[in-house]
Amino acid sequence: MWTCPKCGRNFRNCNQSHYCGKAPETIAEYIREQPEAVQPILRQLQETIHAAIPEAKEKISWSMPTFWKGHNLIQFAASQKHIGLYPGPEAVAFLPIACRRIPPVKAPFVCR
Repeated sequence: MWTCPKCGRNFRNCNQSHYCGKAPETIAEYIREQPEAVQPILRQLQETIHAAIPEAKEKISWSMPTFWKGHNLIQFAASQKHIGLYPGPEAVAFLPIACRRIPPVKAPFVCR
């Protein structure tokens, strides 16, 4: 067991990468916590997904913005140099044909 000296959480692996501090509770809060330059892109992504599946509930799961309808439909996350898009099997059907070649369980989509 390893305990993070910053947040006090316990992990199986030494120096495991994780989110220290209180996780955001809403997608809006998540976006506000990101660098200012990426916030408009994240808002546009949120609005686009919401327009495509308005009945999905917006929530935070695994510290990522998530659209949920009985299960996770699609998630996204900001990293230092990219925004990751993590579609579930149902969401893949709506992506361009070129993107469908990547199995969602093996590799996330990365929008650069």
